[in-house]
Amino acid sequence: MLHVIYKTYKIKKVIINMADIKLQLKEHLKDAEDWGKMETPIPGVYVVKVPATKTRPALLFLEINPIKQDGKPIKRKGLFIGSFENLLLFSEALADDKVVQLIRTLEEINPKAQTQMKKLKMD
Repeated sequence: MLHVIYKTYKIKKVIINMADIKLQLKEHLKDAEDWGKMETPIPGVYVVKVPATKTRPALLFLEINPIKQDGKPIKRKGLFIGSFENLLLFSEALADDKVVQLIRTLEEINPKAQTQMKKLKMD
């Protein structure tokens, strides 16, 4: 009996947390400036308010921009995803073996980026 009560409590806690998350997101959609970012507990994942256009209202999107070891994002702008369907399509494309093979081939062909800063010679 105690086990069942614990499970019920845990489910209610999750529902409360989801309600809190929805409230925070609704507030961000309403109050944030266009392109305003909200941090999430997931490193490299942000909620961004995309501005309204003539044909649609403002929307919230996820921006996914993984963090490098130095704590900075890998790109200036990340990948914007606005629907579960798009998330699945991107996930499938990125996980495709042919995409992995193609990116490795591109790395072989592309010139190597300079990783060391040039030093000024002052003789």
